[in-house]
Order: sequence, then C-alpha cells, then structure tokens
Amino acid sequence: MVSASDAKNNFGGLLEDVGTLGRVDIVKHGRLVAVVLSPRALNALLTTGAARGQDSAWGEKHMIAPDRARAARMLNRPEDFDEK
Repeated sequence: MVSASDAKNNFGGLLEDVGTLGRVDIVKHGRLVAVVLSPRALNALLTTGAARGQDSAWGEKHMIAPDRARAARMLNRPEDFDEK
C-alpha cells in the first residue's frame, strides 16, 4: 500500500512494485482510491469464477465497453462519431 502522493512522485518505483508484488493499493487520506495490477495478476483475476461476475463486484458487468470508454474520453466528438 502506498499513498497517492508517493505513487505520483515515484511512479517508476510504483511500477517496479507492481511488477514484483502483482498488486499495489493506493490510498489517499486513509481511503483506498486505486488498485494497480500487473498483467499477470489481472489475468489471474479474470480467469477466476469471481471475476466472471460470480460472488464478486468485479467482472464483465462492471467493465466499460471499449467504444464507450473511448467516447467518454473524447472532449469534442467529431460530427461523424458513431455512438452505437
């Protein structure tokens, strides 16, 4: 677990920790605000039953579709942007 300030000021170290530990929790004012996962840890999480929406809040039902995530990041959407 690292503070948000430490994560910001030592991002390279945060990445090294994630690579080594697989997961690093980031807290701000004593409250968990983010979790950073290594690809290995993410793949392990996604292959468990809990990650598929069984007995867990994490899973496909809470993932944002890539096209929706892209649209949310676009400040000024082009006129021809398709929102399907």
